[in-house]
Amino acid sequence: MSLLLFSFSNCGGSKNGESNFELTSSPPFTLGEVYFQNWVAGVSDGGSGTNVSITFENMDDGVRIKNIYFHNKIEKAQHSEQNLGRYMGYFSSKKKGDVIMDVNVTNEAQNRPPEAFPFNLLDNEAVISYYHKEKIRYFKLVEIKEKPLLAYPQSNPIEEN
Repeated sequence: MSLLLFSFSNCGGSKNGESNFELTSSPPFTLGEVYFQNWVAGVSDGGSGTNVSITFENMDDGVRIKNIYFHNKIEKAQHSEQNLGRYMGYFSSKKKGDVIMDVNVTNEAQNRPPEAFPFNLLDNEAVISYYHKEKIRYFKLVEIKEKPLLAYPQSNPIEEN
């Protein structure tokens, strides 16, 4: 009986975080400059974060970049208007306040548990997800350059004339 219970307790427990997120080794694009840069705001409560920049030099038709996975966070890849081959990921250090706290437990039941981050990455690694031939695929970026900290200046007070 205990052997039977033990076998059920392992169901689903053998899932490796990356097993559902198979990494490809030959993507349909070539990369240009890839870097990340930490930043801090010049005003109190302005926040801080990290921007990840990925430049694609050649990309097959039909490829659509979706998300960037970096430092245990997932952000939508934003297409740069200034550089059409560049995508940015904006990772804020602020925690998102989307948790419902209520005396009524029925209202709190609407909270979703956080999803486990699907990849084991070093500090200078990221994964991008993209669509190619109607299938979602994942590619790991390694040895990403870190640019120096970007400290935004404090805003000047408004002077009255």
